[in-house]
Amino acid sequence: MREIQYKPSDDFKCLQLPWNPYEWQFGIRGARGTEFEGGIYHGRLLFPEEYPWKAPSFMFLTENGRFKTQTKIRLNWQSSWRVRDALLALVDEMDTYPDGELGSIKYSKGKRRALAMKSREAAPKYGTSERQKLIDEIHQNLLREAPVPVPQLQQTRNTSLARRCQEEVVVDRVGSTQTELDRSVIAEEKCNMENSGEKRVLEEYNEIESNPSYDFECRILNWNSYEWQFAIKGPRGTEFEGGIYHGMIQFPEGHPSKPPSFMFLTENGRFKIRTNLSLRLLSNWQSSWSVQNALLALIEEMPTYPDGELCSVKYNTEERRDLAIKSREASPKYGTSKRQKIIDEIHEDLLSKAPPVHVPAPQLRPVPSQASNGTGGGSVVGNIFYVINSNRVGVSMNDAPNPMITKLFWGFVFLVNAFGFFMFFVNTFCRWSYQEVTKSVPLE
Repeated sequence: MREIQYKPSDDFKCLQLPWNPYEWQFGIRGARGTEFEGGIYHGRLLFPEEYPWKAPSFMFLTENGRFKTQTKIRLNWQSSWRVRDALLALVDEMDTYPDGELGSIKYSKGKRRALAMKSREAAPKYGTSERQKLIDEIHQNLLREAPVPVPQLQQTRNTSLARRCQEEVVVDRVGSTQTELDRSVIAEEKCNMENSGEKRVLEEYNEIESNPSYDFECRILNWNSYEWQFAIKGPRGTEFEGGIYHGMIQFPEGHPSKPPSFMFLTENGRFKIRTNLSLRLLSNWQSSWSVQNALLALIEEMPTYPDGELCSVKYNTEERRDLAIKSREASPKYGTSKRQKIIDEIHEDLLSKAPPVHVPAPQLRPVPSQASNGTGGGSVVGNIFYVINSNRVGVSMNDAPNPMITKLFWGFVFLVNAFGFFMFFVNTFCRWSYQEVTKSVPLE
């Protein structure tokens, strides 16, 4: 990463997540001379623990017409490659049409061109506010130097990957960066051996209070400085968006050498509640890392689906969305009245800052010409569709029926039916009377 920053490329820009050294945020420019020229495409770069022997994976966040968004993409990795090599290979792969390979989709050149022009308008919205700052920074940087898209397509011109790599030889392996980080952490731990765990906890809390985050809020318990109440907001662009999820943070006596533990109190569809979580960041914990980084990593983990890992539960997207909406209604009930007061204060504060939740539109379906049970039915003329509300009553898409008109209509139908029944009765009575009279009169 340092080498990439010292020798920046015209084709891409990367920024490492401060709270997760195994993930970078990147943006690439569309290849010149192609339908992607001038486009700015954002994504995530995820490193496995076995890197560089195991390939990193890429995930696009910008719709581009070549690769699926929010889907992991793996290139034909070579152990001698650097991150720069892989990003350049990714740029070159965009102007191809493989069927079903590398998480691909097949859009026409015209549609790809339209998406390239649209990609310049704004950076995609994804994840926490801290991640969004990185995405926006990359977008503005690439936008300043990106050429203006030309509507007319030029002849495709492929640039040699080998020549570009020779011009920009770097050594940016995460393993090397991680080794340097480990050394600095060891030195820092030796300098801070005299600091007690409680002092470190209070320092981190004061830091969060001095620089509040948009994505979460923490409150220290007055009677126990080793335990905090927290609540996080669901990450934007996911089924958790708008949700408010409460939990507890507990610090061990060996903190910061030992990681804190996290426990959710709000049902969320991703993590078990009232169970200590096991995050990847916590398993690789280092004393230089902070609670703030751990909370951001926790938010990032929410829209994933690991099977049986991290104390997870597997709910579908609709169930998670319903729980996100429900989480706003009230804070969870837990612990003493003093603790509950803190939980309620956090909930009200985050609720005042949280964006409104998008409620899915009611389901549309055609109403049969005659009602089966007389509820929410009636006759329809032509192809008229109704919205079926929670009471199962038919409501027109354009305007709801006037209650007075409905009453008059059904009153008129009742009167017509009553009049018909009355006439039938009169006719039957008259015919019966006539037959009785003819029987009583003798024939001459």
